Amino acid sequence: MKKKQILAGLLAGAVMAAGLAGCGGTGSASGSAAAGSTSASAGVVEVTIPSYKTGENVGAMFFEPQVERFNEKYEGQYHITLESLPQDGFNDRLRQLAQQNSLPVLVQSGDIDWLRDVVYPNGLAYDLAPWLEEHPEIKDLLLADGLEYCTDDEGHIYSMPLATVRPTGFFWNSALWPTEADLSALTMDEFITELGDQKIAFSTAENGWVAALFLTAMIANEEGGAEWLQAGVENRITDFSEPAFLSAVETLQQLLQNNAAPNSIGAAYADAANSFMSNQAAVIANGPWMSADFAETNAANWSNGFDGADVHAALFPGQVGVANTATFGEWFISASASEEEIELALAFLEFIYTPEELEAYLLAEGGDAPNLEYSEEFTAQQGETQVLADLAADTTEETVFVPCILDVIPSSVANADFGMLLPSLADGTYTAQDFADRMTQAAQEATAE
Repeated sequence: MKKKQILAGLLAGAVMAAGLAGCGGTGSASGSAAAGSTSASAGVVEVTIPSYKTGENVGAMFFEPQVERFNEKYEGQYHITLESLPQDGFNDRLRQLAQQNSLPVLVQSGDIDWLRDVVYPNGLAYDLAPWLEEHPEIKDLLLADGLEYCTDDEGHIYSMPLATVRPTGFFWNSALWPTEADLSALTMDEFITELGDQKIAFSTAENGWVAALFLTAMIANEEGGAEWLQAGVENRITDFSEPAFLSAVETLQQLLQNNAAPNSIGAAYADAANSFMSNQAAVIANGPWMSADFAETNAANWSNGFDGADVHAALFPGQVGVANTATFGEWFISASASEEEIELALAFLEFIYTPEELEAYLLAEGGDAPNLEYSEEFTAQQGETQVLADLAADTTEETVFVPCILDVIPSSVANADFGMLLPSLADGTYTAQDFADRMTQAAQEATAE
């Protein structure tokens, strides 16, 4: 991964306003047609696809205008309408459509286990390998780990590999915590010492997202921890007796007891974000997409003197970035699609993998495209958003990428049990060993035949 120079930081709102202004339009209409439906009007191939990146979902800010740009580029030839679905029911909806042999032409991801065990081995997805061979300008942009992961033993590629990686780290408010340390270069122990009595906006309700990110980084900082997490991508973790996990949980317990913001226990992510943006905590962990929250255009969500211009970002201590590069991509094409539908789908994939669209995506949601030669305009714009510039500077050849703990354990444990166990860890009812034992029990029950 190429080394980037630290870029000058200005107000976060400047580049977001500029970047999103170039996105064209305010979002595609939510379709009323059935998912995956296709129609032709005056020679135009029109498809409706379900998506959760619509409406109020944070992903809609970039994705809806992107679909509009595609529709404008191919006006008179192709048109995509989005059917809005809630994110928490999206994967179940895809399974239902698959059972009805009604998968949409373009399928926006899905549960990894379902993709690996059901969709791809049962021929439900179109093979992208020949198309990628015909488009080396796209194939050359793909992450090597992702391309290898998406290629089966026979050379088929059913999931479109990613060209971008968005390593998740944390944000800190320099007005509350004016540290000058290179935080990602510290060890975890050094980081905790540097943190002192500053508060972290944890979330413990729902899937305990913020706590899970910190725990992931703590595991990765333990001997063998990064490898343990990485191995969980292929085979879900169901045994939590791993020494790296136990030690990391002890560290997490320390932070929950000594550094948690007042409303952390029982807090959903929205509560944690509000705590951070009301100067009740100096630190919050989240992905680069949160950069939009620090733009002046979102100042209505700030209180108690918070100013998004004071926010900086870093990868986690030990140069850890929470991201899984060996994974399926966001899209696959239904094998049951017609020839004209497949042509539309391939045109869409080609469109979103153009340098212009990849750069627009990185400006909107942060991250890095390691194999893309950035334009001068992009580099300048990226530097105008302080937190994106910070994360870009931290992403180097030395960055250790690990998947989030929530992505390598059974989904039911990730979505429910993990968060429910955190309050008892925080109040001392559970030791680290107790916590691990209950995680193991929940995981093994979830995977029992």
